[in-house]
Amino acid sequence: MGPLHLLSTVKTRSWLSFSIFLLVYINLGWILFEDQASWRLWLFIFIMTIALAEALASPWSVIRNVCTRWLNSSFRGFATAMAAAFLAVIFLTEISFFSHLVLLISAGLLYRLDATIMGLTALQSLLLIFVTAMLGLGIGSLSYFILYG
Repeated sequence: MGPLHLLSTVKTRSWLSFSIFLLVYINLGWILFEDQASWRLWLFIFIMTIALAEALASPWSVIRNVCTRWLNSSFRGFATAMAAAFLAVIFLTEISFFSHLVLLISAGLLYRLDATIMGLTALQSLLLIFVTAMLGLGIGSLSYFILYG
């Protein structure tokens, strides 16, 4: 069993990462609809989904270059450390919200990895991640509406 055979079996099992990613966004849509989220929160989630899809689909070398340029200055490094500490405190106090965020990012990373293995370009991956996320949000909110009115 060589590496090519292993790669071909991975390519055929990308439906698992698709299912996990879709279920995570279905859960998010369900929760948003159940909590009767305002249109501002829906807009924020929409923008966050675009940003997450773009971050997952963009090449990591570009992200690394931007981060290293940002941290060249000692003031920016200090400001980044302070912001990270502040965000860590918020993370710990609002763990239920951030656990959903970590789950979204983890499922997105897995989905992006499978998209890379399938040989998709960055634009195709971006569209695939975004469409799947919107589909999941729609299915989740629609299913809550159908079940509970």
